[in-house]
Amino acid sequence: MLIHWLGTGLLLGASTVLCLAEDRPPCNSENVGEMWPETANHDHKEVVRLARCGQLQMCVQHGKKFRWESLTVRIDQLRDPAKLDPGDACEVSPKAGNSGPSSAAK
Repeated sequence: MLIHWLGTGLLLGASTVLCLAEDRPPCNSENVGEMWPETANHDHKEVVRLARCGQLQMCVQHGKKFRWESLTVRIDQLRDPAKLDPGDACEVSPKAGNSGPSSAAK
C-alpha cells in the first residue's frame, strides 16, 4: 500500500514538473491546426528538422476537446518511450533532401 502511494506521488510530481517546464500555449479553438514549436509554422526547414527529431506537434480537435498531438516519432522512442532526449538523432545532414534515385543517375 505504501509503495502504491509512493509511486503515485512520484508520478504526479514528475508530471507536474514536466507540465511546468513546457512553455507551449494551451491547445484551443484559437490555435487549432497550428504546430508546436511555433517556428514550425513559418519555416519549412524547421518543420523537417522537428519531424525527424520526433518533436513536431499539432493542435488538433477531437470532438469537443483540443490537445497537442505528436505528428512523428523516432524509432528509439518506439523502443523506449521514456527516452525523450533527441541526442544525435536530430542532426539533419544538409544533403539529406538531395539524395535519391534521381541524383544518383546524374
